[in-house]
Amino acid sequence: MIVKTEQDEIARFLGDASNMPGGSAERVCFVESADDVVALLADAHVRQIPVTIAGAGTGLSGACIPMGGTVLATSRMNRIRDINAQSMLVSVEPGVMLADLQREVEQLSLFYPPDPTERTCSIGGTIATNASGARTFKYGPTRDYIVELDVVLATGEQLHLVRNDNHAIDGRMSLTTTNGRAIDLVVPSYAMPAIKHAAGYFASPTMDSIDLFIG
Repeated sequence: MIVKTEQDEIARFLGDASNMPGGSAERVCFVESADDVVALLADAHVRQIPVTIAGAGTGLSGACIPMGGTVLATSRMNRIRDINAQSMLVSVEPGVMLADLQREVEQLSLFYPPDPTERTCSIGGTIATNASGARTFKYGPTRDYIVELDVVLATGEQLHLVRNDNHAIDGRMSLTTTNGRAIDLVVPSYAMPAIKHAAGYFASPTMDSIDLFIG
């Protein structure tokens, strides 16, 4: 993990495509592995230091603008781990750019269907926001194409989630961290408006646990 405290390094992480003002941070940590993420978040949790995740900064809602504390930059976690043309599955780290992924799969005569408008976005960012683009009208949003996630919680604990392995039942869900801690939670209950919408937290009484972390 590379840690930068120089103001010129921090400055480029204090804004994004939303152009919202007011960002501030004490340091930027360029994580290079899941172990780095675990260590950073576990320490920040104990010391009560706020952490803001920074992807490519292409979002329009200001989600990656820090309000003090530490910026966790994913740009160095940019490896495409595997492409399986037969199963049409890819495994990537969160900092992989959409354009790089599309270029690699196109060489196999494949494409990644939920193609958000900004091709310099990171895959981790598109998952966090359930990003959509022009092709979404035909193929659906990012959520429909995520089958497995490794998640690090704010405590530094980890979850390994596989779609269809675990669902909420009557608005209640149980998760188990990789170190064996059980987490029981109640899924928020609210009526969704009968209009097209692309904002707000996704929730359903029978939702898949993986969808807690998508958009």
